[in-house]
Amino acid sequence: MRDIVAEPLVVTGVAKGEHAARVERALDKVGLAPARFGDRYPHQLSGGQRQRVAIASTLVLEPAAIVCDEPVSMLDVSVRSQILQVLLELQRSRELALLFITHDLSLAWQLCDRIAVMYLGRIVEPGNARDVIERPGHPYTQALVEAVPPRKQRSVLGGDLPDAANLPPGCRFHPRCPKRFDPCDQVDPPLYPAPEPAHEAACLLLDRS
Repeated sequence: MRDIVAEPLVVTGVAKGEHAARVERALDKVGLAPARFGDRYPHQLSGGQRQRVAIASTLVLEPAAIVCDEPVSMLDVSVRSQILQVLLELQRSRELALLFITHDLSLAWQLCDRIAVMYLGRIVEPGNARDVIERPGHPYTQALVEAVPPRKQRSVLGGDLPDAANLPPGCRFHPRCPKRFDPCDQVDPPLYPAPEPAHEAACLLLDRS
């Protein structure tokens, strides 16, 4: 494991004399005692432990921010909880900024200060996490919120699944939007003020002009 965690230091040209101490610190911060886990091979670790090694290989560079792309999507519930606790503790103890990329809106709600909902590569609703979840202004965000358990009533989106290589004209969401009207297939809407201050959504329904 030490070699895996040290690899980013090699790639970025950090002096070799610093490697051992940095690797020890990084493993310790993710809850893997170096004396116990430092010499193990990947097949000797659980899925959660391997995920911690991946986090340690990022922390070894002492970053100010980490991009977490679906960091817990392939883990079972108990391991998922452990990894999230590791990340949150690192965020608190090191003032580390975390950028979560996830399809799990409930996870984003629990962890994030701000949320930016994307559809076909475009941000359609950015804002304070609580505002976006509790008062969604975009029909796509509304559908995502309604799909979060334990909602009893859910709106089912119609239309064909989107093709990112063949974007529709106008609003990208209009082929599946239950609230679309005439201009939606012609106008790609900018971000308009949504129901809450400092909260915006790219939907013509919010156009007050």
